[in-house]
Formats: sequence, structure tokens, C-alpha cells
Amino acid sequence: MYILLSDKSITDGRSYGLCSYHIIGDWIHKIDESPEIPMAIPIGTEFIDLRGLTMLPGFVDIHVHGGGGYDTMDGSLESLCGLAKYKMEEGVTNFIPSLVAAPNDRVKDAISAVKAAVRQGTSGADISGIFFEGPYINPQYMGGHVKECIRPVDLKEMEKLINMAQEAVQGGKVSINIAPELENGIDAIASMTAVGVICRMGHSAATYEETKRGSDAGANIIVHTYNAMSPIHHREPGIAVAALTLDKLYTEIICDFHHVSIPAIKLLLQAKNPDNIILITDAIAPAGLPDGEYHLGTIIKEDGVCRNQDGKLAGSSIRMIDCVKNMYKRVGVPLVDVISMVTSVPARALGIYPNIGSLKEKTRANIIAIDEEFNIRFVMVNGKIYKQMMRGFEYV
Repeated sequence: MYILLSDKSITDGRSYGLCSYHIIGDWIHKIDESPEIPMAIPIGTEFIDLRGLTMLPGFVDIHVHGGGGYDTMDGSLESLCGLAKYKMEEGVTNFIPSLVAAPNDRVKDAISAVKAAVRQGTSGADISGIFFEGPYINPQYMGGHVKECIRPVDLKEMEKLINMAQEAVQGGKVSINIAPELENGIDAIASMTAVGVICRMGHSAATYEETKRGSDAGANIIVHTYNAMSPIHHREPGIAVAALTLDKLYTEIICDFHHVSIPAIKLLLQAKNPDNIILITDAIAPAGLPDGEYHLGTIIKEDGVCRNQDGKLAGSSIRMIDCVKNMYKRVGVPLVDVISMVTSVPARALGIYPNIGSLKEKTRANIIAIDEEFNIRFVMVNGKIYKQMMRGFEYV
């Protein structure tokens, strides 16, 4: 059992003062908003003083492909565990391994690796599902995906992959990206939604009407808004305008200022409620590594920006804590709103809130604490402490 004492915590769009959080096993058992100091500490309980830091729910990254040299498409338990530890260092306690368009054998190997990691555990951030970003996308806006691996919508093939994924994640959330303008795209969204799959829309040339039909069929998330989709046009509004104006849609955003400019982010903020905006990293394996060539030269990282051989942006190299810092310090979004964008909002979009993404009683003990410079000073995943750095000492 642990008791965490905090004099500043942020969760669910609010900031709190002095509170004590009682952790038993994997869960937040009790929250005392008027703790007496000094407090009585039960025998066998470890007291941790987080005063002076800001305590937060652990971040939730629902769209990430890799980092620290590890890739979700490696198809190995070792890579997923390495990625989980890398994500934990940036404040992420829950993440969704995201798969790209690839030959079926590679996709199945990636699913098998997720299955092994979920069953064994990662000793890092928790795997909360799986996301198929491809292969059912529009090749006109394929971004960093390989054209030869993009395929027409095939519902039978899709069902087989989804069944494998649902068995792999053991109750975690499976989501899939479907460009709604593709033949059978709307039907596939309706079919997947009916069996509990979270449908996203992106890598798409959809019109406004096609996007709305996808939303009405059950899709609820726009993939990395503005990127890999038809641009805003005042006479022919497409998927980007739908993302800004359809209230039911959650919108992913990569806040690294390479994928999206500050004015475009501000436009999104003016159009959407903060409760519908999700910060993602869309990070790939070279994230956290020096500039250079990776994946046998297919990805070039230069000045921290990842591009493919055609010069197109191919995922990001940003850390989630830096997305948070950018939104707060450079875009000027209130910190309580930014924290929601990386905790409760993505969890709501996937249907895993409030167990994940909140500091409430009877929720998962996934907790971090940051200092004024946005350094991660404390990380707890499912009630286990992985990082504790206070007053100059670090315990791991």
C-alpha cells in the first residue's frame, strides 16, 4: 500500500490542492481532500511526499508506432517491452501499439507480439489495445505507408484481423482506420462499430458528406488532423472541415510544429471543444535516437524530423511530455485543458475512461508527477512505482 501526498494535482479539467491518494494494489482506493499533516501511516504503508510537483493521471497515447529504436512492426516481444519502457519515460502509462499497412504475415506477427506482451506484462507503460492505421486507406494520401501494401476494403479479411487482435489484447480496445470514401468503407465502419471496434477516419480524400456518413455509421476519431487528408477548401469542404465542425468527432493532433503549424492548431482549438481534442505522438522507431538513416535507409531523421525517401513526413519523433509542453507554453492552452487532451479525452474516445485517464477513487493507479520544467519525476503504472526522483535522488 502507498499513500501519495500532493499539494497540486490536475485531473478531469480541474486543479486540486492538498490531497492524499491511498493506493492498494492496482487501484486508487481512497482520496482524502483534507489530510491531516502529520498523518497516521498504517503499518506496511509507504508514504511518498509529492508536494512541490504536479500530480497527473498517466498520459494515454492512442497513436504511436515506435520509439527508442523499437517498432511495433518488429513483431517481437522484446521490441514492445522496449517501447513500453521508452513511453513510460515520457509520462505515458497507457499506449496503443499502432500498425501500418504491411503484408498480412507481418501484421499477424505484430499482433502475436502484442498478445505476448499483454500476457507477460511490459515492465513499463501498459498496452491498452491495438490500432490498425492501414491498410484500408486512400493511396492518394498514404503518407508514410507503403503503396504496395494498401488494399481495398475487404470485410472478411478485416474481420479475421480484428478477431486476432481482440483475442490478443484480452479486453483492451481494438481500433481501425478506414477511409470512408473507399468502396464498402461506410459498410465496414458500421460492421466494425457493431462488434465494439473503435473506427477512426484518416489518410483520406473524403468529402464532407462522406466523412459525415462515416461518423453517422459509428466512426468517432479523425486520424492526425490536417495530415494525410484532403486540405481545407472553402467551396469543397472535405474531411478536414468535417473534423473541425462535426461535434461528435474526436480529433487527433501532433503538436510538434512540423506536422501542424501553431495557427492551424489555434484554428482547431477555436472550432472544437478541448474535450474533443486528443494529443498523440504518432512517433516512430527513430524517436529518441540521433539524426541518421533508419530501417535500411527508408527513414531519414534530420534536425529531429522523420521523412521517408520521397521526403514526406513519416511519423514524428516527439515525446508526449513535449506535446503537452508545446500546447501549454507555445500555443497558450490552459494546462488543465492540455492535461485532459492527453488523459481523459483519449480514454473517453476509446471507451476506457474513467478506469484510465483519471485520478478518481476506484480507478487504475496510473499516476505521474512533473516539476515546473515539465520533467517527469514520478511514474506509477497499475500501482507499481517505476520512477521516483525527488530531492536529487532517483529510485527505479
